[in-house]
Amino acid sequence: MSLLAKIAEIENEMARTQKNKATAHHLGLLKARLAKLRRELITPKGGSGGGPGEGWYCTIIMGSSVIKLWSVAALFFHQPVFPAGFDVAKTGDARIGFVGFPSVGKSTLLSNLAGVYSEVAAYEFTTLTTVPGVIRYKGAKIQLLDLPGIIEGAKDGKGRGRQVIAVARTCNLILIVLDVLKPLGHKKLIEHELEGFGIRLNKQPPNIGFKKKDKGGINFTATCAQSELDAETVKSILSEYKIHNADITLRSDATADDLIDVVEGNRVYIPCIYVLNKIDQISIEELDVIYKIPHCVPISAHHRWNFDDLLEKIWDYLHLVRIYTKPKGQLPDYTSPVVLPDGKTAVEDFCLKIHKNLIKELKYALVWGSSVKHNPQKVGKDHVLEDEDVIQLVKK
Repeated sequence: MSLLAKIAEIENEMARTQKNKATAHHLGLLKARLAKLRRELITPKGGSGGGPGEGWYCTIIMGSSVIKLWSVAALFFHQPVFPAGFDVAKTGDARIGFVGFPSVGKSTLLSNLAGVYSEVAAYEFTTLTTVPGVIRYKGAKIQLLDLPGIIEGAKDGKGRGRQVIAVARTCNLILIVLDVLKPLGHKKLIEHELEGFGIRLNKQPPNIGFKKKDKGGINFTATCAQSELDAETVKSILSEYKIHNADITLRSDATADDLIDVVEGNRVYIPCIYVLNKIDQISIEELDVIYKIPHCVPISAHHRWNFDDLLEKIWDYLHLVRIYTKPKGQLPDYTSPVVLPDGKTAVEDFCLKIHKNLIKELKYALVWGSSVKHNPQKVGKDHVLEDEDVIQLVKK
């Protein structure tokens, strides 16, 4: 039986199984097996012996030649190898990927946002490779990627779905572009495809402590009440991964999916905005309903309606921090900020963004802004900067 057939069999069994406390243990085992099969689909068992297995690479046939496009396994484990014309070098302060079904307006949106020509037509599958664009917003340089339209079953290799989703894994933000005239069921289908490839949208990593040991068995600890997981279910899921010695600490009400994500260790957590396009074809009443959908921005890419709201929401979801530099004896330079990602905004991170040797020469820094109590304030390399702070570096 092929991997895809095994996956379908488990999915059918899960769909038939009623969800309750009595079946939680069985469903946890099925989910663990499903996650293992999906990983096996992406990277085959075995090393050098035997050659690639199912899902190892995609191929295209041109005349009498068969061309290997890319290694899914290398990409999934953070060493991307893409086909020519598909990969785009990561530039700027952040990368945004446009994901959606064919003919929902991704190319038009990129063209009107970035001024880059991406082929636009009324038939499906117009974009066959990644089309990059760049916008500058609030001093940050943001890279946009118009990805080919995905189809249902993309995570299992249909179309060029794996390449599309794999590039999406490298993005700081995903825009799922939807046609407002089509059912919102498309939203769930795309989410399902992305989830199947290890992308978690608008979620935080599970608050679960997991540490393998050489001996001692499974040490299970829960710091709060659990509605789904218990010691038996946790042990059975871990045994599916041949893990018999580990410390597990549940610090929140976790699910079997949460535990599997932590054990797999290859999930990426990416913020997502749902862009509902073609609002020029609906009524005001319908637009009011759309505005109530979480993480959603309605637009008309063709007429460039509501782009200001979209750009502002993009900025909020990227969590970028702008730091302005001030040379000694001069006014701050407010035209070209140094842009840092949220969570890496210490003075040391600022120095490394400029040049890796700068931190070695740093004596201290003078900072003006909301991160200090008085202006200016002398700080060290561990001081955490906030948005629109001004900094002056003093070398040794």
